[in-house]
Amino acid sequence: MTRTDLTLWLRHTRGMLLALLVLIGGAGCSSLRPGADAPDAARLLPELRECLDWYTALDGATASAKVRDAGASRIQGFAHLRADRFSVSWRHLLDSDASPASAEDQAALLGYLAQLDLQARKHEIANLPAAARLALGQSFASAADSAALLQHTQTCAARLLAQEPGNAERLARLRAGLVVPDDYATGYRVFGLYALTRVPFALGVERLEAERRRVFASSADLPHGDAGRLRLSPASRPAPHLVTPQALRAMFARQPGDALRRPLPTAAQLELLFEQFAPAYDIGVRSSADLPGALVWRNGARGDSALGLEVDSSRPLVYRQIAYTRYGPHSLLQLVYTLWFPQRPAQVGSVIDLLAGNLDGLVWRVTLAPDGTPLVYDSMHPCGCSHMFFPTAAARSRPPPVAGEEWAFSPRALPAIGAADRLLLRIAPDTHYLEGVQVLAADQGTPFDWSDYDVLRSLPTPDQQSRSAFDQDGFVPGTDRAEAWLFWPMGIARAGSMRQWGRHATAFVGRRHFDDARLLEQRFEFDPAHFRD
Repeated sequence: MTRTDLTLWLRHTRGMLLALLVLIGGAGCSSLRPGADAPDAARLLPELRECLDWYTALDGATASAKVRDAGASRIQGFAHLRADRFSVSWRHLLDSDASPASAEDQAALLGYLAQLDLQARKHEIANLPAAARLALGQSFASAADSAALLQHTQTCAARLLAQEPGNAERLARLRAGLVVPDDYATGYRVFGLYALTRVPFALGVERLEAERRRVFASSADLPHGDAGRLRLSPASRPAPHLVTPQALRAMFARQPGDALRRPLPTAAQLELLFEQFAPAYDIGVRSSADLPGALVWRNGARGDSALGLEVDSSRPLVYRQIAYTRYGPHSLLQLVYTLWFPQRPAQVGSVIDLLAGNLDGLVWRVTLAPDGTPLVYDSMHPCGCSHMFFPTAAARSRPPPVAGEEWAFSPRALPAIGAADRLLLRIAPDTHYLEGVQVLAADQGTPFDWSDYDVLRSLPTPDQQSRSAFDQDGFVPGTDRAEAWLFWPMGIARAGSMRQWGRHATAFVGRRHFDDARLLEQRFEFDPAHFRD
């Protein structure tokens, strides 16, 4: 039994015991009972029992089928909630002793945690074998299809959520358990003598950063869109009157009642934002490995009958999603664009290329101020490698607290971007390294299509089922790199493997996560003019 299997078994067993205690009326679930003054307490208790049984059965089926989604972290004792690093930054809302929070604030955080779980459950249910869904439907729901099972999950989540606000004991337990595990393996660093081995790794990082600076400095003089290069641009550009500073500021006005202070654009506004701030790509093409596209499951993708992931390069496609980061009391909207390539081919003439392997990609992120102004851009590969920052004139770098750690490598700053301008990302062939960022005055090139990043959590398979592009630990199967055998003393498990959003450790020397809620706040000071009401 692997460590993952053991963990899932323990969680499953704990859930069964919890459900059993409820069924026999034990004190173990007394904290889930409505208070004595709650309306219809006698009627609600059986519903809570049934919901605990439901989550126990669902977790058991998910574990058995090995379809657990790793995007957000489970919270021990709260089957209906999950956490990400943004939500962890708000855990003080649950601390009624140190700084009492209003019930509305707590409800907002609880609702966010519940939404994270429901998003994961949606994909876990869709990825279950048909027989497992049928068994769950016969036992708990009115039907066995994914929609009915998800609806039952939503109903149970609402029932359990209703018991949390005002329950000091439960909230204290939730606050203590509201964490996202570090994506660094401390044991690796201990056995790898990190205190010593980090020195040559740090020197290697310095040499690589120096080389990256030279490449970016020379990229301004290189031709774009010439022979052997592929130019990709968004299919459309918003009308100029839709992206004026006044329109953006109105769009980013804080939503009433949102204690997490998030900008919540409508679907139409979000579409406009994605199109306005999307980059164009100038890609060096040496082989089919440099042609981006959609991730798909295919039989025999690795030369045998096994199911494997491939990139369908018949149409260029960019995956997009939103995220949030923190800056003081503000929550800032981030637009994230991900491009996938079929592979990183081995260098010609090399005996062994530690970095070569199946699938590769580039992630580009735009962080927007409350008035819609881009503050800083950053990028990485989907393995968490090559994390680089591109501050604008609205951002000033903060010095690292510890010398020698990977902090905020910036090969260049970016000028102010006009509403009619677009950034052009120059991507190297084979390695897919970002080697230049320039301002493009007009859109040119082949239009690319959009897809939500979320679809990668349940992609269709050739047998009419669905399967996540990520395994239970958040890795993309079949993308391991030989570099993992060399880099493990730095504490990153399976270094070089492609990863799911939320699982990106981005520094070999030091600790850094791409989705850290205070990542940018720690590294940059932003112009306060963009934060005024």
